Amino acid sequence: MRSMRLPACRPTALALACAAALAACDGPARVELDPPTVRLQARGQAAPLRATVRASNDRVLPAAGCEWSSTDDRVATVAGKLRDAIVTATGPGTAAVRCSAGRVGALAQVTVRIASRVEVSPARLEVKLQDEAAPSALQVQVLDTEGRPYLDRPVSTRCANESVCRGDDRGQVWPVGAGETRATVTVDGASSSVLVKVVDARTAEGKPRRVKGNPMLDVEKAFAPPRR
Repeated sequence: MRSMRLPACRPTALALACAAALAACDGPARVELDPPTVRLQARGQAAPLRATVRASNDRVLPAAGCEWSSTDDRVATVAGKLRDAIVTATGPGTAAVRCSAGRVGALAQVTVRIASRVEVSPARLEVKLQDEAAPSALQVQVLDTEGRPYLDRPVSTRCANESVCRGDDRGQVWPVGAGETRATVTVDGASSSVLVKVVDARTAEGKPRRVKGNPMLDVEKAFAPPRR
């Protein structure tokens, strides 16, 4: 009776299967994004985003990188290399930024809220310049693109003629000298202006003394070396 020989297994096929299994274990299995959500508050504002790519055994793959993309470039764009990216606001709304690493990926939610309108009252501000410097506060209301009040936004106030008044970052106007000018209040690129009139109400003691001649002559005499 003749014995039958079974076909031998090819080592090359087994090696390929093992290599594929090892590659699956060492390849990207999960992506984490930090931070998972991004909030931007003005066009052109940017924020960093970092990805961590992990294998199936939870080991970090430092050489693995991302292919970055945005679901809506009208809201936010993303530019990155490997694990690091920069998200930039382009308009109001929500979008998602995706990091794709092989067959896996992760999303970071991006919300952009922008100040669209600034309302300032009163429309005409009259202030008095007193002996002691004191500001006058403007009532400032900020609205977003949907007309909703936008609170806690930084306010910048500037006077066109700073010899008449000066503004600060609290929505206040400080009188400097008699005259009229316009004060502009700016919040995240949106602005509104009011007319400012300053009346000099200082007392005679509060006003600066009139300067006669050259005041530096007395200083020069005081520090001049004695004559021999």
